[in-house]
Amino acid sequence: MKIIIGNNLLSKINQLFDFNRFSKVAILTDTNVAKHWLPVVKKSLKQQLLEIIIEHGEKEKNIETVKKMWEIMFENGLDRRSLLINLGGGVVSDLGGFAASTFMRGIGFLNIPTTLLAQVDASVGGKTGVDFLGIKNGIGVFKNPIRLVIDVETLKTLPKRELIAAFGEIIKHGVISGREYFDLVTSKKPEEFSQDELMKIIKQSVKIKSEIVKKDPKEKNLRKVLNFGHTIGHAIESLSWKTDKPLLHGEAIAIGMVVESHLACLCQPMNNLGGCIVARLVEKVVMNAGLPTKITNIKTEDIMKIISSDKKNTLGKINFSLPEKIGKISVNINVSEDLIVKAIKSITV
Repeated sequence: MKIIIGNNLLSKINQLFDFNRFSKVAILTDTNVAKHWLPVVKKSLKQQLLEIIIEHGEKEKNIETVKKMWEIMFENGLDRRSLLINLGGGVVSDLGGFAASTFMRGIGFLNIPTTLLAQVDASVGGKTGVDFLGIKNGIGVFKNPIRLVIDVETLKTLPKRELIAAFGEIIKHGVISGREYFDLVTSKKPEEFSQDELMKIIKQSVKIKSEIVKKDPKEKNLRKVLNFGHTIGHAIESLSWKTDKPLLHGEAIAIGMVVESHLACLCQPMNNLGGCIVARLVEKVVMNAGLPTKITNIKTEDIMKIISSDKKNTLGKINFSLPEKIGKISVNINVSEDLIVKAIKSITV
């Protein structure tokens, strides 16, 4: 998969890729992104596009939306030589990738992520899918886009909350990779980074994740380091959808990192993990970034119920990826339910 990162790329997308080799080209986007960036892409391509526009938000990331997409694609004569462009945030990348990967046993798709979170995370790594029965990404497949185009210009229309939320995943990359990148991404508040600095951060986060995925594409071992903060974070995110204050993905992952860092500290005698210093540091940098560290209106027992059915579990055991130090994550760590509950209660108010 070729990755292109730069400024003002959407206005010259036709120069970056040969769209003429496909029988038909469809584009998936949402109502928010369509207002800002769909006209730019259409003007650049100068060819007929099948437009599929969904409502904005995680609520659209379900099998019913995929079924509607399949119907539109069949009705408009898309075949196995067609292409789907996914223009939008993480929901569009995950949803579009899954729909394309399963339509007629798979057609090519191209990702153009327009949010910082999607640029550093969702559009990279080949994971596609939908939420199912309240489980985040419960159904999906591994499939890479044939091209990834990241235009930093799209961040100009990104709401401040979404920019900050992306740093949940960016800080995670820092914890995984080591001190140099960790210190860089925590050196300022997210909104204080210039566009050039954000470009550097995007490139480095994409590099970190891509190198891990290349070595372990199907998450057999090494790739599990990327799950730090996600076992509990995904559960919190899913449960927040039922409250009057739903969390963005990066916000939930930030809380998940705080909990799981605390868990690493709690299970130190059992697994010889040096997580206590990291736990204090992670909570500090998450708070400094303007990300949440506590949850309200979510019950501990509900979190436990969801993580007990987490797709990363094996033989009924809940597996965690926990930080030993900045730059070192231990994977496949089994922790007693008592300690998990204790860690979760440390962030409930």
